[in-house]
Formats: sequence, C-alpha cells, structure tokens
Amino acid sequence: MSEKLTSDELGLRAKALEKESVHRKRAEKKRREKKKWGPFQCFVVVSSVLILAMWGAIIFCGQPAPTRTADFVKKPKILLFLVDVAIKRYAHYEGNRYPERLSDLVPRYVSLGKDELFHLDKYSYERHPEAGYYLGLGSHKPGEMTIIISPQGIAYSSSSSGES
Repeated sequence: MSEKLTSDELGLRAKALEKESVHRKRAEKKRREKKKWGPFQCFVVVSSVLILAMWGAIIFCGQPAPTRTADFVKKPKILLFLVDVAIKRYAHYEGNRYPERLSDLVPRYVSLGKDELFHLDKYSYERHPEAGYYLGLGSHKPGEMTIIISPQGIAYSSSSSGES
C-alpha cells in the first residue's frame, strides 16, 4: 500500500490538509468568540436593562401629585410652595412650558378637588416670556413680608405701609 506519490499529488494533499487546518482554526475561533460571555457581561446586560426600565418609568409614568396634609386656609404659604413645585413638575413633563393658569395644574400636579379650586384664586400667577413665571400671594397684610417665586428663585420684600 505504500504507493509512491508524485509531487503533484503531494502538493494537492498538502493543500487539502492546509485548507482543513484553516477551516479548523476558523471553527475554533468562532467557538472561542461565542464563549466570551461570562458573568461580567451578563451583569452588564442585566444592569443596563434595569436602568433603562427605571428611566422609562421615571420619564413616561411621572409621579402622582403629593397628598394634601395641611390646612390651606390657615397657612396659605404652604400651598404657595406646593403650587410652585407643581408648576416646575408641569414644565418638566410638558416640555418646558408653563401653564396658562393655575387651574391647569389640577388634579394631575396639585391634589385639589374641583370644589377646592377657589384656594388657587388667593395667588397671583403670571407667565413671563423671559423669566418663565411669577407666583405670589394675591393679597397680604400690611407689614407682612411678600414672597414672589420664579424659576430664578425666591424674592422677598416687606411692605412699609401699616407698620407701627
């Protein structure tokens, strides 16, 4: 059985063995590439999916309005700051726009019933093209400090009328 092979046949067999060797190397390389997924890669994928899900819930679901726990008749400044936060939440979720009037905030951003809208009439609200908005108490007692809230911050001033 030991036949003498010619140089042409030896060359063909060598090429066939070389092709087979290259094919094996490629298959081994593909197998190694598929095997690269380890615990760290799984951790990264799971963490990324959880982070994306949380951001989706934050951005698209929003937050419910905070429940009312204070008496607005006795302490109107509490509602003033709640309304300010509601205006900022409105701007965040409505594309950096401010509401036309304060009643647009009810019930999604301020937890007031339709029968309690008169509480919002106590406040002066004005949309401003440059500042965004101005919010303050509509009426105040003489000598009492007035508060005007805008996106830039809080401005305080005291009225000198009626001071003794």
